[in-house]
Amino acid sequence: MALSSSSQQLEAGKEFQRRLVYRWRLMDVVCRLRASHVVHQTRILRHLPGSGMMLDVGAGYGHVAEAIVRDAPSRSCVLLEPGYELSPRVARRIAGYTCHALRGDGRHLPFADATFDAAWALFVLHHIEVADQTAILCEVERVLRPGGVFVLAEDTPRTPKEHANTVRADRRLNFEPVSAPHNYRSPDAWRGEIAAHRFKVIEEVAFAWLYPPVTLVPVPHRAYICHRC
Repeated sequence: MALSSSSQQLEAGKEFQRRLVYRWRLMDVVCRLRASHVVHQTRILRHLPGSGMMLDVGAGYGHVAEAIVRDAPSRSCVLLEPGYELSPRVARRIAGYTCHALRGDGRHLPFADATFDAAWALFVLHHIEVADQTAILCEVERVLRPGGVFVLAEDTPRTPKEHANTVRADRRLNFEPVSAPHNYRSPDAWRGEIAAHRFKVIEEVAFAWLYPPVTLVPVPHRAYICHRC
């Protein structure tokens, strides 16, 4: 017997939900693999303290913070993100850890001075204007205790050709609109910006591949591991 119109709509709705769940599951797997690769390539785990209060500036869906707190359960983490909600899958997996997701603007961090033992901003700052990059670094400097660790990772194209390839990779990876800003800086420019704050670079890591690869030509990346003076 043929299904009624309402039954057909119900089945269509269930099929849509199944496809949506599959897509989100697949996206979660990809994001977890990428976060794991970012953590590995930046060498961040070698420098973060095994315990204490951490700040993830621009946490996205939360996958990087998840990898970091699962590496050392004594770490506590605030996941600060202005645009995205924490992934429900990530939220379930970190439910047993001391983590707090917060919607907020990195230019005006709602924390007291010297609150955090460590902080990171991984592939975040090029999405905003240069003046705002400086404002965020000023705020991170303020809320990080003396001796605390700060890790900055960024795309670092140096030529127009590298810049165009990096923009292409960003748009493909993040499904960005054409109007999305891409305010990259060269390695020298980032060193100068870091030196303008109370950060001392203790290790600089260059790498040119991150999962998943979305362009044939590798994109130059660099991580700056700093101590707050």
